[in-house]
Amino acid sequence: MPGMSAMTAALRGIRGEARQAIRFFSLEALLLLPFVLFVGLFEIYPILNMAYRSFFDLDNNFTFENYINAFTKPQFQMAIRNSLLFAAAASLVGGVGGTFVAALAVRLPARWRNLLLSLYALPMTLSGLVVAFAFIVLLGRNGVLNLLVRRAFGLPPTVYFNLYDWPGIVMVYAFFQIPLMTLSMAAVFENLDPNLIEAARNLGARPWQVWRYVVIPVLLPGFLAGMSIQFAGMMGAFGTVLALVGMAKICSPCRFTPTPPSRLITCLRRGRWRWADPPSLVQRWPC
Repeated sequence: MPGMSAMTAALRGIRGEARQAIRFFSLEALLLLPFVLFVGLFEIYPILNMAYRSFFDLDNNFTFENYINAFTKPQFQMAIRNSLLFAAAASLVGGVGGTFVAALAVRLPARWRNLLLSLYALPMTLSGLVVAFAFIVLLGRNGVLNLLVRRAFGLPPTVYFNLYDWPGIVMVYAFFQIPLMTLSMAAVFENLDPNLIEAARNLGARPWQVWRYVVIPVLLPGFLAGMSIQFAGMMGAFGTVLALVGMAKICSPCRFTPTPPSRLITCLRRGRWRWADPPSLVQRWPC
């Protein structure tokens, strides 16, 4: 009888633990349900839908012509190439600029560092359309800064900073990218242990060796993570460019050649949904 009582108590304990585990996992599943629904409806379903539609023409006939066009037609080739170049250039500017600002921010007192990082978070809350018009007012052909520089140095009206070319577009997006990289790298610099640097110096390491074997290995994962976030965002950026140069200039090869999002908008406006699906999927691969 004592053995049976012990076994019964053990079984009851196991049942109680099993019930608690079921309740715990049920609660977790319930909390994860909104996230799963959001990802399924706004991420997985659109990608699967695009992948399915990309194999059909406008008459719903199965075809590979849409993918052939995406890789052979000059307008789509130019769009994908320009998007890759633009994303790489904007990410590089933002990555280098944000890293230097973060390195300076962590050396400030905590009060001023928090204030600086708080101010740097503001640009990421602004609409791309608002930022585009702000830059047009400041650096457009007749913008405030261009007028001041021309009057100060007696330059003709034909001399101005061209906001509507590659350097100007990259600079506008750096307004978003540098603060984003600063916030990412500030945490990485704060986690850099000064004792490691001091230990390397005490062991006779030269400055370049300290950077090569201590600092860079610690900073590199965070730097690459920040760069990947920026690159993925720039691959889908089109609102600010559209507000700056307009659809006509975006779609003109002689001015600012198109990026995939702007070219996709052109396809959608013309009712050619099937043409837009393959470049959309191609665009997501680097991200």
